[in-house]
Amino acid sequence: TAGRHRNEKDLMDEMKRIASAVQPDEIVLAVDATIGQQAIHQAKAFHEATPIGSVLLTKMDGSAKGGGALSAVVATGSKVKFIGSGERVEDLELFVPTDFAGRLLGMGDLNALLEKVKEAEVKVPEAKVRQFMEGRFSLKDMFDQMENLRKMGPLRKVLQMIPGAGNLPEEQLGVAEEKMTAWRVIIQSMTPKEVDEPRLVDSSRAKRIAHGSGRSEKEVRELVNQYFSMRKMMKQMKRRGPMMKGMPFMKK
Repeated sequence: TAGRHRNEKDLMDEMKRIASAVQPDEIVLAVDATIGQQAIHQAKAFHEATPIGSVLLTKMDGSAKGGGALSAVVATGSKVKFIGSGERVEDLELFVPTDFAGRLLGMGDLNALLEKVKEAEVKVPEAKVRQFMEGRFSLKDMFDQMENLRKMGPLRKVLQMIPGAGNLPEEQLGVAEEKMTAWRVIIQSMTPKEVDEPRLVDSSRAKRIAHGSGRSEKEVRELVNQYFSMRKMMKQMKRRGPMMKGMPFMKK
């Protein structure tokens, strides 16, 4: 049915009549994760009007983690079946208590992350992964990985699944998404040689790239600096390379 509140008696009565006429196999109650403990009053009122078979916890893509709403709903005896983290059907996930608890505690949800990788059909050759782990990659490689991230959905949703990253403030997640968008258009405005050799990007080239991409020279320099920082970091992580074997996004 359309959205309704427990205090809207006419709409609640209408819902009773619909349930009586249709005789559904199961009634799923959609609960806003942002309303916290108030969810118990909503859930109880709806359960009294029509027996609720299960619950869908929505708006899990926002800053709310849903703990309060979840505990309130469970108090009514209803089972949580799905959680929603977006407006599309593919943004619905089966509720897995252990995974949800990990996300709630900021421990991430690697199972959900790997599932997203599979759904996006992200495949990275093993040789390419080795090059990354050794710090041998170009801006083109960075661009390709940003495209893979885009296939997996909004950056903030992906980060919430990574242990530790889910606790980043909402503002920082927004800034990260904006930067990734800017970097994509900047790389697309570079020449093939500049993409392969970022060291070539001096002041005059940065000015040209900024003009062509509609971004600032500061953003161009920031991208180049970030590229070299990532290379340095990956070289430091080189010994962890063997741990990547067997991951679902790798192919030979």
